[in-house]
Amino acid sequence: MTLSVRRAAAALAVGAALVLAGCGGPAGPDRAAVVDGEVISETSLQSAMAQVNSMDPALLQAKLTPTGTLTALVQAPVVLNYLDDLGVKVSDSVAMQDAKGRGVADPADSTLEIIKLASAISAAQSDGRLTEADAGELTQQLQALNIDVNPRYGTFNPQTASIELTTPGWVTPQNAAQ
Repeated sequence: MTLSVRRAAAALAVGAALVLAGCGGPAGPDRAAVVDGEVISETSLQSAMAQVNSMDPALLQAKLTPTGTLTALVQAPVVLNYLDDLGVKVSDSVAMQDAKGRGVADPADSTLEIIKLASAISAAQSDGRLTEADAGELTQQLQALNIDVNPRYGTFNPQTASIELTTPGWVTPQNAAQ
């Protein structure tokens, strides 16, 4: 092997390693986010968003966006656990019934999580069990999570404990006058 062939082979090996390393991270295939080591897949995000948005009557007042869906899926385990401690629990069977009653015969697990989240929050607020102090505690718990978001969905904002759309630094906004 000549020196230039060795360099080319080394460059290809480095390039392949970088590609493979990229596939293993949160921006890898089918990863919308990783929360404390748990993967939220793009497939589950897309399924939940499509199913929730197709519900009739609607589960939510506004249609879910990819970023909003990911925020709900990131927050659901923490919020549901917290509300469970307050005595507000929505079971999988109740969520399944709700989904079927809204026209989703075979809901994805991620769809059931969003139904449980929406139902539990609604019940806790209507019963007066969810206070401003609880909201502060929940925000602190969410801020303590190790959250790595696929950049296509934005970044995690610890101040709001939500995923927010961001524009990559290499994208230059186009001036409307151009």
